[in-house]
Amino acid sequence: MMYNEIKSGDIPILSFLKGTEYAMYVGPDLSLRQREQLKSKDIPVPVIYLPEVLEQLSESVLSYNFPGVVMPESLSVENIYAQIRAEFEGRVTAESRLIVKYNGDVLVIYDAKDSFSLVISYLINMCKPAAPRTVKRSWKISWKRLSDFSGSLYDAVADDIEEECSHKVEEESDIRFRISEPQGESYPSREENIMFSTDACVREISSEESFDTEMLKALKEAEEMIKGLLLKGCPTELILSWLNQNVKMSRLRITRHYKILLVDYDKEIKMGPLPKTVFLFFLRHPEGVMFSHLQDYKDELRNIYGRVCTNDDPQKMEHSISRLTDPFDNSICEKCAAVKKAFVMNVSDTIAKNYYINGSQGERKGISLDRNLVEWECEL
Repeated sequence: MMYNEIKSGDIPILSFLKGTEYAMYVGPDLSLRQREQLKSKDIPVPVIYLPEVLEQLSESVLSYNFPGVVMPESLSVENIYAQIRAEFEGRVTAESRLIVKYNGDVLVIYDAKDSFSLVISYLINMCKPAAPRTVKRSWKISWKRLSDFSGSLYDAVADDIEEECSHKVEEESDIRFRISEPQGESYPSREENIMFSTDACVREISSEESFDTEMLKALKEAEEMIKGLLLKGCPTELILSWLNQNVKMSRLRITRHYKILLVDYDKEIKMGPLPKTVFLFFLRHPEGVMFSHLQDYKDELRNIYGRVCTNDDPQKMEHSISRLTDPFDNSICEKCAAVKKAFVMNVSDTIAKNYYINGSQGERKGISLDRNLVEWECEL
């Protein structure tokens, strides 16, 4: 079957569709059965139905996803559809059932006239998602300075050994790692000296990898608790393009009683004493700090914890700080996850990620927020 498509240049109000797989329905209201048909498994791309999107935008949903943004009174299905139709200068009517989407940089519009069955047929047959790109790379690890080595090294090691792991083992066992692409390089001879501790390396990798696991777990737990506030069926850029406003990062204020306030969102972020200690520590270090180096900051962490938590037993506090700075303990990952959860409970992750601790494996962890937005009312 042939589908007569209209190809157009950019339409600003639809620019949020560019670079996504979303298609959007524009036309007369749909029945509940027709809405369900838009969600059929036979349709390979997600379809936006505007009335369902706007129905979600209660005051609490707006505050969570777009804090500080005010819903304009003019935002309605009729007004948005009218703006879209106006771009086609009379080529479509209010009765037209349209599907709009981007193919690369080209905006494509299909007019099914008054036939909803043609809408579904077009979505099934003509809206194919872009094929994912795959990049294959092979890696091996070259080992230097090996001692007491008997037998040959195995041909290749496929896993990444992160910088933080190599750094830690370097201190304890004098190993050197270098990751490189295969180039027919020979392995070290038996005569080279080696001091090799696989256990230390594996433990450090596990500690580092647990950071991502704990952070993902925190996000899922938070989203489960506030799932009624999450936007469904549309990208957030869609709403922002129609609100004609951008979400601005709020100032972050630490009060003299160590409360954490998102001033411009009128929200307080609450967390326990140890997560708050970790948060304030990283807030004081815009350069970031590697987990394996936390032992160098033990006194600073102890000082912050003592100010934040004044009622804890000194021995318990010392034990908590020791665990926090032990590179083989999961405590630091758990506290970072608690910080993330505290923020994601209040604002969407697209905003919250600017305020909580993050970083790639083997690299410095830190808070990306512009420190010009931080207001300190206390001394640490």
